[in-house]
Amino acid sequence: MAFRGLDQLVEARIQGAIARGELDRLPGQGKPLKEDDLSGLSRDERMEVLLARCAGSAPEEVQLLREIADLREAIARTPAGPARQKLAQTLKDRTLRLTLLFEASGKHVLVSLLDGAARAGAKLAAGAGPEPRRPRSRDR
Repeated sequence: MAFRGLDQLVEARIQGAIARGELDRLPGQGKPLKEDDLSGLSRDERMEVLLARCAGSAPEEVQLLREIADLREAIARTPAGPARQKLAQTLKDRTLRLTLLFEASGKHVLVSLLDGAARAGAKLAAGAGPEPRRPRSRDR
């Protein structure tokens, strides 16, 4: 286990707090814990996310998703030219990094969505603009 030493440290601190009475009369004492939103992650991934939360930072995947969204907006606002091409290359690089992170962790669900986002970003950078809206049957 990757976190064995950490597990022992945490357990020792919990036992010390119990012995000193620091955990007595806490809100919700004796009630079941709420199911967390990390239940679908492996134990190691859950620990990684919890440590990142405690440190006040988001996992790299979340940071990259935010950066990708910002880059797509910047590309849409930037006229065709070198600046737009540079933004598109940065978008491509960040999307590739995120894809690699997802593939390494086995999280393939968003990879195809991100590939589509990268292709859309490349079209915007090339000056193609967004695809025209197709009328739905009720719009006609």
